Amino acid sequence: MPRILFVSNTANFSKFNRPYMRDLRARGWTVDYASPCEEEVPDCDHSYKIGIRRSPFSLSNIKAVLQVKKLLKKNGYDIIHCHTPMGGAIARLAAKRLWRQKKIKVIYTAHGFHFYKGAPLLNWLVYYPIEKHLAKFTDVLITINEEDFELAKKRFLAGEVIKMDGVGVNLEKFAPLEEKNE
Repeated sequence: MPRILFVSNTANFSKFNRPYMRDLRARGWTVDYASPCEEEVPDCDHSYKIGIRRSPFSLSNIKAVLQVKKLLKKNGYDIIHCHTPMGGAIARLAAKRLWRQKKIKVIYTAHGFHFYKGAPLLNWLVYYPIEKHLAKFTDVLITINEEDFELAKKRFLAGEVIKMDGVGVNLEKFAPLEEKNE
């Protein structure tokens, strides 16, 4: 039975993944979720509490990497799909060795890089080098806007870079409102 682990620094991001989690479970996958578990994560087989902190300077994140590594070793996941800057960093650091051995596929969905045109210099100095390095250990990098997509294609050595407009709104179901001329 195939296995997937979703990782984010907040259980709130599980809401983006619920349709995929339901679909994968219906297809016979084991679907697990790792986050700080500040809220319930429905539609998964197991929810694991991992102390991921938002700050890249938090020493708690070292423990989080070790916790995710232990989960990967114990459960033998086929895919790890990570979200949020720190969820993505921790998951990819934890999976790096397995990835090099071709024992796991790594997907990272960037819901908007913290470094963008006009972002504070500190964001570029902290988050850009982290992302550039970790992109090397990523099979699929999913971006949700054109600026991130172009930057990732041009500057990161990721496997495949994909642009998914927004977070998956079905535009056939929700048509844009017409502009009103007042």
